[in-house]
Amino acid sequence: MSDNNNKSIAPLVATVVVLIAAIAAVVILVVMNNNKPVPAPDSGTVSDQNHVSSDASVQFRPTQELIDECNNNAHDLVANNYDIVRMFLIEPLPHENEPYGNKPEDGYYTASSSKYPNYADLEKFVKSVFTADEAARILTNIDGNGLTVYNEREGYGGALGVIADFKPVSGAAVPESSRIVFVPVSETECKLSVYPGADGNTDLSGVSADKILETTMVKDADGWKLTKLVY
Repeated sequence: MSDNNNKSIAPLVATVVVLIAAIAAVVILVVMNNNKPVPAPDSGTVSDQNHVSSDASVQFRPTQELIDECNNNAHDLVANNYDIVRMFLIEPLPHENEPYGNKPEDGYYTASSSKYPNYADLEKFVKSVFTADEAARILTNIDGNGLTVYNEREGYGGALGVIADFKPVSGAAVPESSRIVFVPVSETECKLSVYPGADGNTDLSGVSADKILETTMVKDADGWKLTKLVY
């Protein structure tokens, strides 16, 4: 079974428009449009469209270079966030059946993934998207009760194991389109508001607060990362 047959994520098509406001603050709007079936995490791509407007309550004035850097990383990280939502909360990676159809003794099937043939590969991906604490939570305690959806199967050469009794999380979803408003607050921190389901025609002022997903993007020695999984 292939990953692409197992799940889908829409290629997000857009162009970039950047307007510099004449006052000392900016709010950047990223539009992520999905109009096609969503490709698997192995092949997903994301593009964006930005609009810069003024916000006098924000005192930090980012450079154009920082705006471009935040833009590129925001849409990539949110797309990867949704890949992880899918794999950990909605539909696990495909797996190989045990001999004779038995349940695995360790509770994990061996995953069949060209992108993540070993546990270390998946672990590296999660850690590239999220800060250390959040990556550890996702990998080892995503439900708050010690649930480890993926693990290294002992005796299988580091193969990636997917939990046998996976149960989809109610309410977890990957939208067909999203818009992101991001506000750089320093050279190493950017606030993100994600509007699931919104597209280029959506009036964001009419979106209720409980529909907006909030997270933060921070920069460390390894690059930009999200501080929280959002869905």
